[in-house]
Amino acid sequence: MCSDALHDLTLPMASLLRTGTSVAHREVERSQGGIWLTKGELDKAEYVRYLMMLWHIYNTLESGLSRHASHPILQPTSNPALLARTPGLASDISFLLQVPESSWQSHPAHVALTKSPPPALLDYSSRIHRISESDPPRLLAHAYVRYLGDMSGGQILRRRIAKAYGLDIAEGSGIQFYHFSAFRGGKSGTGDNIRKMKDWYREGMNSAVGNDANLKAAILDEAILAFELNSALLATLRGTTRACVDREGTSCKDAYQKHFR
Repeated sequence: MCSDALHDLTLPMASLLRTGTSVAHREVERSQGGIWLTKGELDKAEYVRYLMMLWHIYNTLESGLSRHASHPILQPTSNPALLARTPGLASDISFLLQVPESSWQSHPAHVALTKSPPPALLDYSSRIHRISESDPPRLLAHAYVRYLGDMSGGQILRRRIAKAYGLDIAEGSGIQFYHFSAFRGGKSGTGDNIRKMKDWYREGMNSAVGNDANLKAAILDEAILAFELNSALLATLRGTTRACVDREGTSCKDAYQKHFR
């Protein structure tokens, strides 16, 4: 997928990922499932099913990142207390299902999902597991795609999801997936806090990968694949009944475009 003729491998890793994944990023942006999600149009049950699928993706990813936390390519961006999304997803799922957090995995909706998982979910999880076993540095690509999106576009989604499902944005129940703690003197939930986290993450990627052109190319390839796997997962979403309303005037498209600014 990556070609030296198409991509400037002298760029810092973060810059290369931003420019090199732009086409794959647009494909996600234009996907029907992505549009439904960013517009807050998914039925509540379908949104919960999506969160369950995400839980499996993040659980696989974060298990791999934890296992290889001391790897020199992954260590500079390792901060599970700040980044881990599985606890927030579990909290949101249980809140939306109105069941104890300890029992949501036995809920009929989750049992049905695990009994007959979409091929896209299996492909996504399997890919992350495979590289965790055979090529850990590539995990950085999946972490970049997921966490940078959560830091930026996820903050727009947080407001939309709260409005769509009648959640109290100040209280935070049901939207913990989108919450990041205060970082380096920042205030949780603010743009300044998000900027500090993104700057730290990008600096960590750049320092870890350095000037290794072959490693840059491999991570870029994997990031493009991560977008494609995410697009396939979004394509499994079903139905829409809700309208896109944003008090602050932010377009639905901006929720995706802002992910990597």
